[in-house]
Amino acid sequence: MINLEEITIKVSPELAKIYRQASTETQAQIQAKINNILSIELENKRQEAVKKLSIVMDKASEEAQANGLTPEILEEILADE
Repeated sequence: MINLEEITIKVSPELAKIYRQASTETQAQIQAKINNILSIELENKRQEAVKKLSIVMDKASEEAQANGLTPEILEEILADE
């Protein structure tokens, strides 16, 4: 069995009432669906952040090269630290 941890989300009063009145099986199905949706959405956000970081790093690299930074100069700078 998968370990689960409880979180709280806000929903409309009507939705909360319907959920509370649902069977245990239906509640478990809803919880599984919400878990899947959250997993997908959070993974998408993570991938977007990685993509943005990669773009920023590529631009910084291009700018550094355009300003004359070479791998040798970078190595020398890092060695001074």
